[in-house]
Amino acid sequence: MDNQKIQAAVLATVASVLAVGAIILEDIRSRRFIIRQPRVNRDYEREGFISDILHRGDARCSFTIRMRPVAFYELCRILVKRNLVRETIYMPVTEQVLMFLHTIGHNVRFRVIAARFHRSIETAYRYFKIVLKAVLQLYRHVVRLPDNSTPPEIRNSRRFYPYFKDCVGAIDGTHVRASVPIEIQGRFRGRKGGTTQNVLATISFDLRFTYMLAGWEGSAHDSRILNDALSRPRELKIQKIILLAIAMSKNTGKEPGSQLRWTQPMCDMLFKMLVVEAEQGNKPSNKYKPQSLDKVAKEIGVKFNVEFYASHVHNRLRTVRKEWKLIQEIRKKSGFGWDDNLKIITCDKQTYDAEVLAHPAHVPYLNKKIEQYDEMAIVVGKDMATGGFSKQWSEHSPLVENETPQNDIQNPEFEGDCDTLPKDAHEASNGTSSKGRSHRKRTYAAINEDGPFSEMTEQLKQIAVAVTALSHGPVNTNELHKVVMNAEGFEEDMLDEAFDHLVNDEKAGRAFMAKNDRMRKLWLEKFFNKTF
Repeated sequence: MDNQKIQAAVLATVASVLAVGAIILEDIRSRRFIIRQPRVNRDYEREGFISDILHRGDARCSFTIRMRPVAFYELCRILVKRNLVRETIYMPVTEQVLMFLHTIGHNVRFRVIAARFHRSIETAYRYFKIVLKAVLQLYRHVVRLPDNSTPPEIRNSRRFYPYFKDCVGAIDGTHVRASVPIEIQGRFRGRKGGTTQNVLATISFDLRFTYMLAGWEGSAHDSRILNDALSRPRELKIQKIILLAIAMSKNTGKEPGSQLRWTQPMCDMLFKMLVVEAEQGNKPSNKYKPQSLDKVAKEIGVKFNVEFYASHVHNRLRTVRKEWKLIQEIRKKSGFGWDDNLKIITCDKQTYDAEVLAHPAHVPYLNKKIEQYDEMAIVVGKDMATGGFSKQWSEHSPLVENETPQNDIQNPEFEGDCDTLPKDAHEASNGTSSKGRSHRKRTYAAINEDGPFSEMTEQLKQIAVAVTALSHGPVNTNELHKVVMNAEGFEEDMLDEAFDHLVNDEKAGRAFMAKNDRMRKLWLEKFFNKTF
């Protein structure tokens, strides 16, 4: 009996082991293994991609980098000849320029470029900045001012000569996509859709650029940009007749009917409804949606029993925009103050008499409460183009003040919103180094040693110093006035407004004096953007 129990126990144990083994084998068979692929030869893949772009035909090359191979190699030759771009032991000139053209030609991010060329993101970013600086230094060789002679295209044509013998070129504007902070996107939204900047350029008959003005908000009209170009220190000089290709706006959508006489209750209702429409998101740009204008016109017409159309609302908004612009111009003048509680432009008697004598139409806005000022700011004020971001092409070029090209490729810098390059960028551009190159992987902190984190740390230090200085004694008014008025890049009346604010706010004044020059300039820019 005992033997039978022992045999049964042994058989049960063997059966259990076999069952568990079968389950394990079935699980192993059902598993999906990732088959190890052979290692990618990055150099081979990169050379194949570059060769595919440059040697597969003009159409393929033009589609990828927006120029034919002949023009591409000529650009590389010019950059090398003028010692603006140098070949390194890690990257040839052709690859550097190819990455740059591919990026700007399709608005591609650095991550995409780095993956396509099998490079790191830092490498793609660094060489993009190097080529960008080199292209900007070609300013003197690309932009040519026209002379007073008649162009051969006109002189040798029986159709145009002598009728257009004084024509020296053409001027036109175009919209270029712009990435701007969300709080000012309304100014940059125009009829083209999306956020754009309106760029003005002039060319001669040999297709050479003679002038360029960029940075104006996309909602600005071409005529405003032209007036700004003509009034700048390095203004656009028109010595002869120039063919203008400026798009003029047309008044469309006007319904038939007589002129409407606006009353104060109608204006109050208009502002009230437009503020509500803006809060509901029916003002995506500096203009209201057509259905919003139709809705406002319909309700005003029903309430006041008048024939009312959307064109009446549109025309009234044009008048309000002119009134708002006039108010802001008066506020910026020297001698005028602003009471934000009462919404009054303040001034003394002498300034008042001088302003009224020069501009009698400004009387309703001086020392009197401006009705519905806050509503006007929401309806027409916050999204108006100011041209504060506009710059001429010569203002971007480092060769305007210094005629001798500075081929400082070893330490490339570019004024803009981008971060500065890492300080080891010159080692990669030169291809040599006094020390042996380490093959050890750099840590994340080492990569960002001189990047945005170090800059953030420096800013935090400045803020800490400013906070500590808040507990010190009163501000020296004379010293504060000297520091504020010596700030560069701002108008005198704007700096005077900032000085008055700092004197009234003692804590802000002490904090301002504790900052360095860079932090003071950043504070002034934020203050002017918020105030004006």
